[in-house]
Amino acid sequence: MKRNHLRKISCGILAGTLLLGLAPSLEAQSQPAVKTLDRRAIRAEITPELRLAVKRGLMQLIRQQRTSKSFASEDYPVAINALMGMALLAGGYTDKTGPESYVAALKLNTSTLLRYQKKNGYIDDGDSKMYGHGFATLYLAQLYGMSASPDGAIRKALERAIKLIERAQGKEGGWDYLPAGTGALTNKSANGDSSITVCQTMALRAARNLGIAVDAGVIENARRYIQRAQLKDGGFAYRIGRSSAGGSSEFPRSAAGVCILYSLGDYSSVKIRQGIVYLEKNYRDLNHFPHYAHYYCAQALFQVGGRSWKDYFSWVHRQLLKYQRTDGSWKAGLIERSAGVRTAMALIVLQLPYRFLPIHER
Repeated sequence: MKRNHLRKISCGILAGTLLLGLAPSLEAQSQPAVKTLDRRAIRAEITPELRLAVKRGLMQLIRQQRTSKSFASEDYPVAINALMGMALLAGGYTDKTGPESYVAALKLNTSTLLRYQKKNGYIDDGDSKMYGHGFATLYLAQLYGMSASPDGAIRKALERAIKLIERAQGKEGGWDYLPAGTGALTNKSANGDSSITVCQTMALRAARNLGIAVDAGVIENARRYIQRAQLKDGGFAYRIGRSSAGGSSEFPRSAAGVCILYSLGDYSSVKIRQGIVYLEKNYRDLNHFPHYAHYYCAQALFQVGGRSWKDYFSWVHRQLLKYQRTDGSWKAGLIERSAGVRTAMALIVLQLPYRFLPIHER
């Protein structure tokens, strides 16, 4: 990853706005300049309707953040704060640059997550579990990487969070809902959950890309776990070594599996091609966790690029705009109960064409 991308957040007019011929709003003026090579893609993908939907979604999250004491009264406050923070970062804003309300929101996201971090490094609200810890660690890595003047306290918290992930890995290379080996309900013998394993591995990769020390053996063991979870149809199982429902493919975890394997550098193997074909065949179908599923599917196909990304984003952005509520949030999936999580994930997907998050660099 290029260090200049991680440090280059300057106040300028978004090139995509000029290309669209729109008067620059306060939000657009506060976004960093876009690379010349990305302008054509942004012109095609960031429509005025999409930009309005993003603005409405961010303002809804900010209102909810204020009224719920940074989501303390909501389900999964750690996960919501982390994903909301990434939704703001995805637009090019940081805790130092952007509209005042966005900067304040990011600072509150960050301080809230740091308060939830325990002495052993676990970022825990009692509800989000290792999903929340993984999202929070990823957020801190992205925030630290995008800051022009990185905060030492954030780096220390990030390093502690990474060490917790390393210690919590099970002997098979995966992670479960609770951190193994830390006195929680699971232990080192647990064979892990493929979706949670992807979540932790994404955080490890993000930290490693910043130059933060990450045990290479932990990442390699995670890679092997995820590879073992892939099935013959290209999709991924819930857990390795399980039969029945755990041994069948489901789109949400399969999107996560393809996303992380591609991110770890598997661009052309037979297995990754099978995974990409699986996503392309199934992304239009209904599933129980649509926002989670497309949070990962979008990242995977964005990395693949070309026709795969163009066709997918053309479809998914229309779907997301269709199901946005009048208050700016997104409608519930069949099981997803957190409006904050749904909304933040939708906003991250819609803003992928901006290419601001370091983890999304091709």
